Parts: sequence; C-alpha cells; structure tokens
Amino acid sequence: MNKTLRRATIFSLLMILALMVNVTYIQGSQEQKLRDDPLNARHFLAQFDRNRGLIMAGGTIIARSRDTGNKDFKYQRVYPDSEIFAPVTGYFAPSGSVTGVEAAADGLLAGTDPRLTVQHWFDAIVGKTPRGATVQTTIDPDAQRTTYDALRSSTSRRAAAIAIDVRTGAIKVMASYPSFDANTVAVHDTTASTRAYNRLLKASGSPLIDKAIDESFAPGSTFKIITSAAGMDKQGLTKDSPVDTPGVLTLPSGNPLHNDADSGPCNGGQLPLIEAFAQSCNSTFGKLALDMGQRNLGAEATGFGFGQRIPIENALSSAASVYPKNMGGDDVGRSGIGQGSVSATPLQMALAAAAVAHGGVVMKPYLIQRVVSPDQSEIEAASPRELFRATSSQTASQLQDMMREVVQTGTARGKVPTGIAGKTGTAETGLPYNERWFAGFAPADDPKIAFAVVTEGSGFGADAAGPIATRMVQALKVL
Repeated sequence: MNKTLRRATIFSLLMILALMVNVTYIQGSQEQKLRDDPLNARHFLAQFDRNRGLIMAGGTIIARSRDTGNKDFKYQRVYPDSEIFAPVTGYFAPSGSVTGVEAAADGLLAGTDPRLTVQHWFDAIVGKTPRGATVQTTIDPDAQRTTYDALRSSTSRRAAAIAIDVRTGAIKVMASYPSFDANTVAVHDTTASTRAYNRLLKASGSPLIDKAIDESFAPGSTFKIITSAAGMDKQGLTKDSPVDTPGVLTLPSGNPLHNDADSGPCNGGQLPLIEAFAQSCNSTFGKLALDMGQRNLGAEATGFGFGQRIPIENALSSAASVYPKNMGGDDVGRSGIGQGSVSATPLQMALAAAAVAHGGVVMKPYLIQRVVSPDQSEIEAASPRELFRATSSQTASQLQDMMREVVQTGTARGKVPTGIAGKTGTAETGLPYNERWFAGFAPADDPKIAFAVVTEGSGFGADAAGPIATRMVQALKVL
C-alpha cells in the first residue's frame, strides 16, 4: 500500500469513528433533549397518540388524556375547571407550544423520560398502552377555587394571588384573573388551536399571562416591607426608632409627596417606626429612601429577590421584579413607597412576606410535590431547599411585629382578622384605577403560609385585597 492510499485509509477510519461517536452521543445523552425540543414537530404530533399522564391537585384531576377512539390522534388532552387551574397546568398545544406544569414535567407526562423505560417494557409485554407518569402538584384545589372566585368578583381588570408554605416553599395557591380555557388551544386541529390562541393573545387583560408570577405591578406600600428592612439593615434602625412623619415630604425637585390623609398620625412630628409602618406614612418612607439613597435601598431589594427570575420548576420561572438602577432625585423618594418605576410580581411580594415569616430565609418555591409511574412507584419527590437569605433573623422578627401591628391598629384594622399579619398597599397608576395589594403571612403568631394579593380597581388595598387574602387563608385552613 503506497503512502497516499495509507493516509486516505486512516483518514476514512477516523471519520467513521467520529461518526460513530457522534451518533452514540446523539442517541444516548442527547436523545431526551432532542425529543422534547419545542422545534421537534414530530414529538408533539406523536404525543397525541400517547396516553399522557395525569396532573393532580390533591385528589382532583386538573389535566388528563381522553381516548378519542380515532386511529390518528388517539388521545385528546382535557383540562377540567381550566380557568381556575390554567396558571398551574398550562397547556399542551399541537403547534408545539407547551407551558406550565405541562412544560416543567413534559418528559414524565409524555412517558419519554428514561426513568419510565422499564415500565414501558412491562406494559408492552402484557399488552397495555404505555402511559405517562402522574404529577402531583402542591396546589390546594379548594383554596385555588375559592381564591379564583374572589379575584373574579373583585374586579373587571387584572388580579392575582399566590400563597406559599414558608417552611418548604410549596405553592398552595396560584390564581390569576382573567384566565382562559386551555381546552380551546389543546384541540388536535392546528388551525382551530392557532385561532383560539390568537384570540386569547388579543383579549383584554392578557388572559394567557399568569399574573401571579409573570405580570408585574407597582407594589405600592407593600414595598415598605423592604424599605423598613433596609432601614434596619443599613442604618441600624429598630421598630421602636423614632422616624420623621412630615405632613408633606418635599422631594428634591420641590414636588410634594403626600400621605393618604391630610390629618392623622402621619402628619407632623415623629413616630416609632412600627407605628409609621402600621399607618403607612408615605412621607416617612419616602424620606427613608432619600436618606439611604438608591444604592442601599436597591441592594436591599436585590437581597429580597428583585432583579432575578425566580426559579420554580424545570422550564418554569417567574418574571423578574424591578428596582431600577441609576435613579435619582424624586424617583428615589417615590421608590421608598413602591411607586415610580418599581414593579413586582405577586410571587415577589409573597417571597418578601415569606422572608419576614421565616426568620429572613426564603425557601425555593415549587409546584411539583411528587411524580409516580403508572405502577404507583415514586419517580421523584420535592426536596425543599433554601433559595436565599433576604435579611437577618433579628430584622425579620421586628418586621413580624410591624406586620401584626398593621392588622391590629393600622391600615388593615377591621378589614382583616387579627390571626393574619400583613401590609396593605395602594399604588396610583395615573389611570382610572389603583393597584390594590395585601401581602402577609398567617397565622400571625406562628407563620405557616405567606401570600400576596393584587387586584386593580378603585379604592384601597385593605378594602379590596384584604378580604381576598382572608378568604384564601381561611380556605387553606391554617387559622
């Protein structure tokens, strides 16, 4: 064999070896990733010939597959009570769009996850149709229904609520209004599915957006939780420290920052921080923000989770809440009361309340409690873990007292039972409606659940969001 032929032979062998390695890599380690890729249309069309697994909330089925009896597209995805549970389940559409828990547990629900291989072999031997795994969510179905009904009754605009177990991070309620019927986009007919999707995309209130985790609102006075924490962490204040309560705060430009009332405890002199917080004195917290400056208050907000997408499950995370950088002047003062360019998701404000309730520690929120194979063997289970520490245990303890005071003597007095602690918020939008908030925890003396509620309309947070939070907490049976 001459030299040229020998080189060509060696090169050919190396190319064959490289091809074998590449094929092995793709069919082995990359198989699941390629199969579940949203751009893989064959994967999504094949799904409708599979018995996709159940999604459960407690003992309630919130997503299932129905046998159509047809040769093609044998199974149809069905979402019972979809408007109530759509923020949790998401949907699986023939266009390849998949959201919510459907996306987070796609391989398990579809039965393509490698951990279900043995089960599928067994099903094939005994002549059964392969089935996907069952996903048990953390959602309390009765509380979810109660909360959705309360949100829907509160406004013709947008509203959302979320409740989290402060010790584990399990999401017990995740409700959003307006919502949508996922069954309309999960139909086999791609044209009909696309038409329904486009109609929802243009609908008032953006029903496709989960407002509990993906929509931001001006947090209003609920942000005073973070401003207060910053005052303690950065300036050494305590709940009993005297703070100024000018009747009107003059901002750097000369513009005024008013309190909600022209008379009362917030108008002139000084108050202990706990009382200024309970009475929600805008002038106090605007001045604290100006005294600390954007950098210090922004650092505190970052420590509470602002500026980052909050991870929930695989392929599922929240929108990032915003405390703007490079602010100055009036904007800094307004940021201290959660106005101006500050925006937050309900999840973010629920995590702020959770940090207060749990000694400054925020547990990672999650929606999937347990996954079981068709033979009921456990494939995976939630493992609660710390997401971050927002503040010190000393600051959290004092903020607990301050949030209890809001309900006992402050802006939520008579609006919310004293077994709940929290902070009201009413953010003016410059439009003919306010963003009305209540964020807190319950029970007040032994926190188990942290929550946030926002609803758009006229009036104040205590009157609009407070009763919704009360109904949600009562439905969760923690009081």
